[in-house]
Amino acid sequence: MSIPTRLLFLLGTLIALPGYSQGNATSWILDRMQSHSPSSLQLLKSYDKLPSQLEIDRGESVISSSKSTDALYFLEDRDYQSALVSMSTNVHEIGHAYGGLIHFAELMNCNCTKTIEIGDIQQGFYHAPGEEFWIEIEEGYIFPSNELSETIPYELQTFRYDTYIEGNSSTQAHGVIGLLDELNAYYLGSKYQYDMLPVYKELFGSDYLNQWVKHSASEMTAFFEFDFFIKEYLLFAKTQQPATYTYLKNSPGFRKAYQTTHRKYSQLTKAYVAKIEAEKKLAELNYDSPFWEEDYGRLMERLESGRFRSVELDFLN
Repeated sequence: MSIPTRLLFLLGTLIALPGYSQGNATSWILDRMQSHSPSSLQLLKSYDKLPSQLEIDRGESVISSSKSTDALYFLEDRDYQSALVSMSTNVHEIGHAYGGLIHFAELMNCNCTKTIEIGDIQQGFYHAPGEEFWIEIEEGYIFPSNELSETIPYELQTFRYDTYIEGNSSTQAHGVIGLLDELNAYYLGSKYQYDMLPVYKELFGSDYLNQWVKHSASEMTAFFEFDFFIKEYLLFAKTQQPATYTYLKNSPGFRKAYQTTHRKYSQLTKAYVAKIEAEKKLAELNYDSPFWEEDYGRLMERLESGRFRSVELDFLN
């Protein structure tokens, strides 16, 4: 059975099987998601329902796009553990893929004359069922993230610095919109991991808390990393490219996307810490591992230094 056909069956019906074997880890993880992380499962379903080719016909012009991958492309399903762990990456990547097509899906079905402005950056954001939206940003105001390389000191060149500040990801062509898209995708992956704690208990027994934190810490730390990157970008814009700063400050779409994603991810990291503290009292084995990756301390010192107070007042209040 091909992956797309299998996916249509599994996501469309999620038939409860009488028993699971390591051979149907995909069915197993989708069933567990339905119980424990339905918002993550709905993301996969929403993406899977999109046609392979999307077209917006506006009479004199047709604008088209296509799905880049299958909704389970990044899932490793050799056994239950690999499926549980890798689904976080899968949710993250499908968050990107679906966000890149939300505007097409909406305009295809709107029965309206609104179209896509060529040259603008369109970016969608999925948070939960019924909570998805997209924004349009004029590309001319956006500068690449590698311009920050002169302002971020060596000691703050964190785990993801090379990829998202110096590298060739969407954060170059789409600048702060690409950084915000990454913040959102890491939120989706982190939310999945948080939701799936009961499944870690099911699989790992007394070692569940250690395994859960081991596989959650990097994505949870990503909140502080992209919080730092985005604020550095906006502060650079304020001092070096004020037209960009003013444009973004006066963009309701950008402000909504930034505020909403930042608030939800921040709340999730707090819930993560509270959950660990509560579970430590219940876990059979003593748990003393760090909650965060090693960059966390340096990032928090920078974020709490007062350096970004004006940015926070302009964008997060």
